[in-house]
Amino acid sequence: MRSLLIVPLLSFLLFAENCFAFQPALRLLGSHRRLTHLASAASTTISKDNVSTQQPPQIIKFQEPKTNTTVVLIGTMHYNPQSIATVTNTVQNLANEKSLASVLVESCDVRWNTTMELLKTKRGQIFEPVLMSEMKAASDVAMENGIPVVLGDQRINVTGDMLGETFRETFVELANPFGGGWGRLINEFQQKAEIALPSGDGYLNAKSILDPRLLIAAPVSFAKYPLSFLARNPISTSIVFAFIGALTVLDATTSGDVSFMDASIEEQIISILSSFAVAGLEFALFGRLMVQVLLYERNEIIAKNILEQCRLYSRSGNTSTMNIDDTLSSSPLSKLFSFMTSNDTNDRKVSQPIDQEFETIYVPDSPQINTVVNKDGERIVLAVLGMAHCNGIVKLLREELVE
Repeated sequence: MRSLLIVPLLSFLLFAENCFAFQPALRLLGSHRRLTHLASAASTTISKDNVSTQQPPQIIKFQEPKTNTTVVLIGTMHYNPQSIATVTNTVQNLANEKSLASVLVESCDVRWNTTMELLKTKRGQIFEPVLMSEMKAASDVAMENGIPVVLGDQRINVTGDMLGETFRETFVELANPFGGGWGRLINEFQQKAEIALPSGDGYLNAKSILDPRLLIAAPVSFAKYPLSFLARNPISTSIVFAFIGALTVLDATTSGDVSFMDASIEEQIISILSSFAVAGLEFALFGRLMVQVLLYERNEIIAKNILEQCRLYSRSGNTSTMNIDDTLSSSPLSKLFSFMTSNDTNDRKVSQPIDQEFETIYVPDSPQINTVVNKDGERIVLAVLGMAHCNGIVKLLREELVE
């Protein structure tokens, strides 16, 4: 019974930015292109005329209050053909209107460059359909139109270090229930979840993920997501899958020894209590890793990158041209200097992870400035994100919780 509780939580952590548990659907990979075409035909895209009535439920559009710059967030189910179609059509639509200033994707230079190098190899060419994601689609369309593409996520090695550190801290606190450890875990989880997982008007909701077009293509995501891990890291991914499979087999072989219904009342009570205890331990451990490290801390980095793009393309009042002062101050050195010398101590601001330097990183060969402005002077910063990140980032930006 315990392994049955462990396996879904391990899978949930591995596929943290997907909203469904993995289910095999390899036979649907061959129909990926057809599904993408159907999704593209069915999807609607955001524009100034249809934003309020026809935009897909995975899109959020709002004004960033510090700079009065329009921000568009596209929440995606990773590798989903419908998400790829929505991203492709939306980026192209806004590029045609010449209102799209820059595109930010949920990836870092380490992950991005690793994938690009892999695609140059024979193994990468074999797995190319698997590695095609909404992030790559957004980058391709933006680059074709001369629009800058920002790699806005926290570096994967930093995330890995934070996962290990948080894992150890959680165990220490769990082992100290009478010294306030459990209370600190609960309070911290509540504080981080309030920022990382908001809900209500202006946020993505159940309609966003229960969109029939998204659900129809979901089996492709279920297959491509683990296969993408396998393509990038075949050895380590195989070990993880083998470990999960071994747990499942072990549970199947041991559960037949004594049936739960045949056990005594005392044995049943002990089994139930132990299962709840293990489930609580797993929730405390993996829930904290999910909310604090995979969402809260990464959301902050992504929000900072979006805000930097908004500053770069901000406009004051009805001015229809790009803010010249922001353009002149947008060099990497000036951005780093202004960030390091910030003295704002507002306790509502989210703190930067220790020893993490903030910098804007662009996709290789991407332009770093976009001077094209439409006749209305509207400048839109668009971000392509996993749906799990969208609401938290909206909260950070709209409530000015990042600098």
